[in-house]
Amino acid sequence: MKWMKNRALLNGIALWIPFVITSAAACAQDNTAPSANGTSIPKRMSDADWAALFDSHTPLVDRQHALAEIEQSPHLDDPQALYILGSIYHMGKHAPGSPVDDDPGKAGLYLGNAAIRGSVLAMAKMAEIKLAAGQYREAMNWAQIYAHYAPIAEKKSEIQDSYIAELIYRIKQGLDASAMDGIMKDVRSFVFAYDSSIRAGMAGGDLVFHLKPHSRTHYFQPVINHERHVDSGMADYLLTFGSEGTVTRAQLIDAEPRPDTGMDLLQSAQQRTVDKSGNNAPRYAWVPMLLGDMLYHLKDSR
Repeated sequence: MKWMKNRALLNGIALWIPFVITSAAACAQDNTAPSANGTSIPKRMSDADWAALFDSHTPLVDRQHALAEIEQSPHLDDPQALYILGSIYHMGKHAPGSPVDDDPGKAGLYLGNAAIRGSVLAMAKMAEIKLAAGQYREAMNWAQIYAHYAPIAEKKSEIQDSYIAELIYRIKQGLDASAMDGIMKDVRSFVFAYDSSIRAGMAGGDLVFHLKPHSRTHYFQPVINHERHVDSGMADYLLTFGSEGTVTRAQLIDAEPRPDTGMDLLQSAQQRTVDKSGNNAPRYAWVPMLLGDMLYHLKDSR
């Protein structure tokens, strides 16, 4: 792999799974329900259900009980639910109002399950987690597989491109270049094993209605004086909207590579809007966001 100043060169994709991703809850068989037109769609938690876990007006013990019931659900193999669970356990009490402490084991289990079931964001988050733990090879594996699937999951953007390249650059600082041949071999095995389930999960997400706030999914953080004042990163929010369609509450769920990345993206999250409503009932939306500094970009030289 070659590298140029301010530019990350992506020569391939790679992923190595060092553990078997299994759990009793995540291996349920009955995970679909018929829609109005007869199409089978995954059974999913609503965004309002997730928001209730962070509602400080509800006793903590009740919220912890509700979370435990979610984890014990026989239908828990929906990639979005697994991703949010993993994010909750990764951030822990760093997220205001969180019902649980951070639990790296549960976070990795849920996010790994989410990734092989079609959550592309879980791939990126696993890369960030492995990088923070100093596990550079595993981090590069996840980053490269994220780089492979992200453009498939959604239309490629400059911010997405910049985030992926900057993530790879950060990982590269602790990785010997000689490891890339092995990483390339691992990814071929991974894609062969999981490509069908990943693509099916991505396609299934399009069949389920979610409130979709208006604005960009990604966010550009300008660099001042040509110096890096902020890393690229990612954050997840649960947004509450009032009848006017504006945000009344922005609940941070998780942020990478540091908790304060969530503050960097908070203003942009609060600017999201939805259509006005004829009643005063709150509406909720889970919103993931990427932060890019535009210093690094991918160049596919395969």
